[in-house]
Amino acid sequence: MKFSDIIYSKAENILKSRREQAEKLADMRRKEFIAKYPELIDIENTMKNAALDVIRSVGADGKRVNIYEVAKINLQAQEKRKELIKKAGYPEDYLEPPYTCKKCKDSGIVNGKLCECHLAVLQQLSVSELSCSPLLARSTFDSFDLKYYSDIKDRELGFSPRDIMRGCYEMLKAYAENFTCNSNSFFFTGATGLGKTHLALAVLNKVTQNGFSVYYSSAGSIVKKLEKERFGRADESVEDEIERSDLLIIDDLGAEFSTAFSQAAINELVNNAILSGKPMIIISNLSRAELEEKYGQRLTSRLNCFEIIQFVGEDIRQQLA
Repeated sequence: MKFSDIIYSKAENILKSRREQAEKLADMRRKEFIAKYPELIDIENTMKNAALDVIRSVGADGKRVNIYEVAKINLQAQEKRKELIKKAGYPEDYLEPPYTCKKCKDSGIVNGKLCECHLAVLQQLSVSELSCSPLLARSTFDSFDLKYYSDIKDRELGFSPRDIMRGCYEMLKAYAENFTCNSNSFFFTGATGLGKTHLALAVLNKVTQNGFSVYYSSAGSIVKKLEKERFGRADESVEDEIERSDLLIIDDLGAEFSTAFSQAAINELVNNAILSGKPMIIISNLSRAELEEKYGQRLTSRLNCFEIIQFVGEDIRQQLA
């Protein structure tokens, strides 16, 4: 999983803030404690001196320090410290910095590798940067409700819209739970208000929870960003952001204003993702025939690499209105 330098910088600042706040609180508690129990200073000095004796190992007179004796003194001092804190009515670790992560002490590193807490912050920041972040909280597999799809079976097919959408739901849930960087790609098609974006974001939610990065954007937003880059007004390359992602989700393909530039840009974007083996989910209200009319056969022929999911039913937004 790859993240931008901006995301890494933000994550480091968050961890630094956590660490500084924990250490500041511990320092404040210690000062207040010493004001009431000044004997803590003598106890801690004994612990420090014992530790220094062990580090030096050899005394000034050339005689080796009795490490076992020094260790005994240190342990006794530690016990006195614990007893004093307990006597004051505080928990044993009251004077220690209350780090958010005990493993790395909010440094973000354990044994030379990124700590789980560091990765969690990176993932949270990555998701919050997505243009769809306001929708994410309510677009999960748990919140996807099949009651909005009719259970009346089609006479020819023998299936109801609910049957079909239940199959789509179960397949995509399994896809998200078992996602890898070698997973296959999907093309979601169907009329508006049938849950295409909801299930795509449900996949995004689960995939990011499992430690993968996702680039999500509407086709129109991608084209606008590419146009800015063309004139040197962009902060970061869209291609770089997409390349760092493990899954690419393009929403509302076909809804953007069509120009020669947008057609070429979308074609190149999809082609590059296919060549790099990047899993994709493309969402459109248009059929393959309508997409071919808008973008040409070059794009629709590439959809042969995708599993096509046809969304069916009645517009859920109208049902909720």
